[in-house]
Amino acid sequence: MPFLTYEVNDHLATITFRAPERLNAISAEGLEELRSATVQFREDDDARVLLIRGDGRAFCAGRDLKAHATSGQSPEVRYDDQTNIFCLAETSKPVITAIQGYAIGAGWYFVAGSDIRIAAEGTKFSMAEVPTGLLGPYWLSAAESLPWCLGFEYAIVGTTVDAGRMLELGLLNEVVPAEELDAAAGRWARKLLALPPEHIKETKLLMSSMRTTPDEDLLARELEARKRLDSLDDTLEAVNAFIEKRTPVYTGRKR
Repeated sequence: MPFLTYEVNDHLATITFRAPERLNAISAEGLEELRSATVQFREDDDARVLLIRGDGRAFCAGRDLKAHATSGQSPEVRYDDQTNIFCLAETSKPVITAIQGYAIGAGWYFVAGSDIRIAAEGTKFSMAEVPTGLLGPYWLSAAESLPWCLGFEYAIVGTTVDAGRMLELGLLNEVVPAEELDAAAGRWARKLLALPPEHIKETKLLMSSMRTTPDEDLLARELEARKRLDSLDDTLEAVNAFIEKRTPVYTGRKR
């Protein structure tokens, strides 16, 4: 079954994650679907605003760890004109995320790549890459204007942060009761759709050019680091220990 659906109504495009039985954890195939859907949005002249949401109890619980454990390989990461560091296609059109339950790992990436962020009360956020055997989001402090110590805590330690704290840090626009999430997302979409679309695009393009994100050389270094880490026994040990709910034993050795 497809991981997501893409639809456009009255200039609002909506991507909905539809794997609630696994808290919308995303596989390599799901990431390909998301890339394709966000490229489709970027190229669709009828779509002026994108809303990303998830069915069920979670927005997105990160990568599918069971698929990682079965394949023995970390998800492939690539950067091209279709994919940015947030696993989305770069676009000058506004992107909204409506977040409930959990935004873990890749789920938080998608949120960081959006422009307007609305979360349900009680939503939990965590960058769990390092604790589950992946390179951490080293760009978090710079891209999100976080103090170094907080960026380090969230990107490396993987501390869980609730929606209230995220709002305090300026990482969300609004926190609402869960039953009001869809209505709040719709309200923000209408605000954006009421504005002249080309003015939004030109302004966002200039804003994006000022945002601190990795350049081509740093992205190349990242891919080399991912390749080296994927050769370590510790990578699969972290994944399997998390799945088996046990304390991992790390050696630092290559497979």
